Amino acid sequence: MALTMTVSAFASDAQPYNADATKVTALVNAGAQTYSVTVTAPSDATKVKFDATLYQKQLIGRKEISSMSAGANGRTCAKSQSAAVESGKTYVIEVSAQVYSGGTWDTIERTIAVKT
Repeated sequence: MALTMTVSAFASDAQPYNADATKVTALVNAGAQTYSVTVTAPSDATKVKFDATLYQKQLIGRKEISSMSAGANGRTCAKSQSAAVESGKTYVIEVSAQVYSGGTWDTIERTIAVKT
């Protein structure tokens, strides 16, 4: 008697439960010298937190400008922070958000490009 077990080649690419249902938005305001991030999770989420890093795109690579973290009870977490932002430049905001629902934390990664 032979026992066969198959494993999907895509198992390591599994999406977190909340990945498609979580909305991440980011804004860069050169006039106000601020950037902001909002994470909105599904309605069953009870906690949301995130880490965000603001980069300015350079001719080669990018330069880190600022970073921030925030957390909130409920399904929405938002924060705005001042940063040295220049008009006419392109910025990249990398967001790593954690959403707690159903007794587990899911991590959602987003990269958002913004032209000022």
